[in-house]
Amino acid sequence: MEACFQATTGNLAALYPFMAEAGLGGRGVLIGQALYGGPFCYDPWELYRRRVITSPNLLVVGQLGSGKSALVKSYGARQLVFGRRLVYLDPKGETWPLAGACGTEPIRLEPGGRVRLNPLDRRIAGPYRRSERVRRDQLEVLGALVGSALRRELEPVERAALEAALTAATEAAEAEGREPTLNQVARALLHPSPRAAKVLVLGLAEAREAGRAMGYELERLCSGDLAGMFDGESTVGLDLEAPLVSLDLSAVWSSDGLRLVMVCAGAWLQRSFWAGGGRRILVLDEAWRVLSDLATARWLATTVKLARALGVQVVAVLHRLSDLAAAGAADSEQVQLARGLLADTDTQVVYRQSRSEVERAGELLQLGEAERELIPELPVGCALWRVGRSRFVVRHQLSELEARVVDTDQRMR
Repeated sequence: MEACFQATTGNLAALYPFMAEAGLGGRGVLIGQALYGGPFCYDPWELYRRRVITSPNLLVVGQLGSGKSALVKSYGARQLVFGRRLVYLDPKGETWPLAGACGTEPIRLEPGGRVRLNPLDRRIAGPYRRSERVRRDQLEVLGALVGSALRRELEPVERAALEAALTAATEAAEAEGREPTLNQVARALLHPSPRAAKVLVLGLAEAREAGRAMGYELERLCSGDLAGMFDGESTVGLDLEAPLVSLDLSAVWSSDGLRLVMVCAGAWLQRSFWAGGGRRILVLDEAWRVLSDLATARWLATTVKLARALGVQVVAVLHRLSDLAAAGAADSEQVQLARGLLADTDTQVVYRQSRSEVERAGELLQLGEAERELIPELPVGCALWRVGRSRFVVRHQLSELEARVVDTDQRMR
């Protein structure tokens, strides 16, 4: 005869401390069922107000088909009911059904397409367009693009030359009532003015040499990886106040330049957050593409750090835990950036991972022994939620309507 045991949640919490939590309360969107408790609700702004978490950001990790995409889309859609806005960087073009259900249409970016976004555009920052923060944003995106294209660290003189070129491009654009573009910065690098050379404390020939490699690479990007999408003025009339703003990047999904496209699109969107009030959720799907390169990983780290100041929740989506440590050596800058990303992400949702992946990244995430044993055995739709110091095993639940518009694995089943 099988034995049956009964215990209070207090006793269970002592036996299974990371499973038998009392919950996070009923304020927030319903995610599903905590397997060792009741309904599981989550809202980063409410939890931040209560000091349960110190950062609103969310990291979602899971193998293909584990349920992470359905979670991210349904979570964002449910937040719309509370007046939040969802902004989605969609590398695979999977948000069209969800956008249709929300009464909007994704903005499709493709080489030679109808839409251009200027990653240096200041106008979308509204009253902050001339702030020092926006100028730093411009320099950060330029540094990420050029550093990634050159595949090396920029020298101090190159960083100074890049800043001088941005100043020259901005002044030239303002004289024409326009915004600076990547093309103009490239020209300013290749043809510095005597004034720029003086700022750099260099002769004209030396100033030209300092910016030559960056100028060539930026021009190449404008005619190659970023052509027709980010190489000119922003398209007029784009609705950034819709409940869901999705950028469909699927036209460049298989391109090596996808991470650069994500950086440009993300920078453009982020600048719009300065102008608009209200709470927003920025989803960076396939964030491992950005993390795979040091220059773009730095940009992502900066973006995540800015989230709290902007009232924005950044949701980074990865396939594998080891993507966070992809750079190699434990003391490398990229791994340090990954640790910083985790430190700035107080909620981590981990779907099923292989045992080798768990062991590889267990130290990085400081996984306990029970967590390491659990993660490889999680069924589809179930995840380990690490919220501040609390731990939950949650089965995500979808309505029939949600399943039709967010479940990317439905056709396979």
